Amino acid sequence: MESFYLVLTQLEIFTVIIAIGILGIHTKALNEKTLSDLSRLIMRLILPIMIFHKSINGATRADMLSCFSEVVLSAFFMFGVLFVTGFLLRRIFSLQGNYGRVFHASTMFGNVGFIGIPLILGILPERGMLYMALFTIIDQVLLWSIGFHLTLPQRKLEHSSLTANLKNIVNPAMLGILLAILFVLMEWKLPATLNKALGVVGDTTTPLSLIYIGGTFCFCNARKFLTKIEYYAIAGMKMIAAPLFIFAVLRFFDVQPEIITFITLLAGMPSMTAIAMFARINESDESCAVGAIMMTTILCLVTLPLIAYLTSY
Repeated sequence: MESFYLVLTQLEIFTVIIAIGILGIHTKALNEKTLSDLSRLIMRLILPIMIFHKSINGATRADMLSCFSEVVLSAFFMFGVLFVTGFLLRRIFSLQGNYGRVFHASTMFGNVGFIGIPLILGILPERGMLYMALFTIIDQVLLWSIGFHLTLPQRKLEHSSLTANLKNIVNPAMLGILLAILFVLMEWKLPATLNKALGVVGDTTTPLSLIYIGGTFCFCNARKFLTKIEYYAIAGMKMIAAPLFIFAVLRFFDVQPEIITFITLLAGMPSMTAIAMFARINESDESCAVGAIMMTTILCLVTLPLIAYLTSY
């Protein structure tokens, strides 16, 4: 039951910070432009620093080598289950064209950066970022291949391929991950002052990410999405049924308990914000991704504690 109370406590804190983001919009301390700038700051600078700092201070080379294969194989299995889940939901609700493809991507990829990492740090403070560094490599490869491909409109599909998009994988977050893995494998340490300074910067990731999420809620038309049953289906299938299935399979294969907890919670994450950005860039159905993000982020305040409670037994 300990993991249930940890998840519940973390989500209570998240709710308060999200509310502060909403308050920031209503008091005009934030607007759409500042939210866009804040997102860019988090993704290009603060998040990579946090990943790097937490990884090199939370694990040893022996830790990395002992968990490498289990984390990587479990991550591939998780994404396989979520891909099939998205495919089935598209068929069940007869979602066609660009809407169906973006819906599929929103089902497969979860908000690891803004919600997953802060939650994992609260639950697995010692080795959580080590698992996250390994997991994120798989996440980014699949996101920039399958995820990006799914957000392409029909008219662009014939001029694109899964592998062509992989050049975009070279980004600040991935560089931070690879640098962290190198530091851990070589057992290098940073000077104390530099290490402390990076820690202070990295610790701002959680509050800034949640303030950003709260602010974006203010620019979503909630009524437009509340009546669409497919968004509730994402919550039921992607955020409850799929994580429980993944949990059961990983336990059957006797995967390390911490890694099971880690993968199960990431499987239940709300839809990834990057899918909406991809859809906007590719001129596909951005509103589908925005609806999925808003609805699943709200519903995760119920589904994540439920997953933690059910798996605690």
